[in-house]
Amino acid sequence: MEPRPSGGSKPAEPGPCLRSPGGACQATSAYSLSSAGAEPGCSVAAVLPAGGCGERMGVPTPKQFCPILERPLISYTLQALERVCWIKDIVVAVTRENMEAMDGIIQRYQHKRISLVESGVTRHRSIFNGLKALAENRPNSKLSKPEVVIIHDAVRPFVEEDVLLKVVTAAKEHGAAGAVRPLVSTVISPSADGCLDHSLERARYKASEMPQAFLFDVIYEAYQQCSDYDLEFGTECLQLALKYCHTKAKLVEGSPDLWKVTYKRDLYAAESIIKELVGFQHCP
Repeated sequence: MEPRPSGGSKPAEPGPCLRSPGGACQATSAYSLSSAGAEPGCSVAAVLPAGGCGERMGVPTPKQFCPILERPLISYTLQALERVCWIKDIVVAVTRENMEAMDGIIQRYQHKRISLVESGVTRHRSIFNGLKALAENRPNSKLSKPEVVIIHDAVRPFVEEDVLLKVVTAAKEHGAAGAVRPLVSTVISPSADGCLDHSLERARYKASEMPQAFLFDVIYEAYQQCSDYDLEFGTECLQLALKYCHTKAKLVEGSPDLWKVTYKRDLYAAESIIKELVGFQHCP
């Protein structure tokens, strides 16, 4: 499916207003940008897989479209990326059934630099579709192949510019990079009969988070070589770059705000964070 450019030339509709300790209204989002002004010195685009059905959420609405303070979750994520001026294009992969709804969100909140492509049946297939849209350089397409591509989750709305800059800068040097966090719980491996087989030493491992960034040619080649099994069952993009392109990703320490909205209780947590960070009045 050919990518559909969407959204107008205006900036995203302001979210709730962030207030300084003195109560003054700041013209920034809830995810204030500590690296404002710094740029990676290369062309950058982003791909957001947003075709999931939210099975673990346990609600009929896919989690990326669930409302938080009457605004869809994915809109907060798009707003966070749009505020980073050096991200040239944002490609969102959504199901055909949700294409119209996504278009409506883009128009209502005046998101910009957004192009829509049809998602695949798995996460990796959705990402691959987004990469294809950036690689193809079709006539009359507003998209062009970037030097570096960011892959992010539509349901991680609190990403900040500093971590985006860190992973992009590291990807330029190493070919791939991803945010990580310390493991909170010990990981164990059960045996076939449901008993403990072994546990992992927690201090030696990290939790892989988003965003991740790649030299575009590296990750695109990895997906082109990817087996059907990996496309169907894999979840880790950094592993694809290692397996198919022998590119070892640089791991970048991420902030606690990179967590993913996965369960119903996470919606309430996200709402609480947004309420904490912002006021309910728009900046004038």
